[in-house]
Amino acid sequence: MTKFTTTVDDYPAPPHLSDRAAALWSAVVPARARSPERLALLCVALEAFDRADAAREAIAVEGMTTETKRSGVTHLHPLLRVEKESRALFAKIWSQMNLQFNPSLDSRR
Repeated sequence: MTKFTTTVDDYPAPPHLSDRAAALWSAVVPARARSPERLALLCVALEAFDRADAAREAIAVEGMTTETKRSGVTHLHPLLRVEKESRALFAKIWSQMNLQFNPSLDSRR
């Protein structure tokens, strides 16, 4: 009987993902995600990860608050919500896929 082995080359990261997200993809695939359903979930999680990072970068440039043009009232930057919701979506999917930290790699020893 022939045993087939799969490598990360068999499941390349989607090209629209950032380098950081693509590195996570490579760390998870194929060991923890090979089915089309898990690959789709992983892609959505990493897109949320990238969206949160993009929002954080914009907030760093523009500041955490904005002022309305007409009245000059100060408000929280709208991208703060995007960052928060994107990070929550990433964490939720990551948890649902049972991709919590690896104690052998992440221990404090």
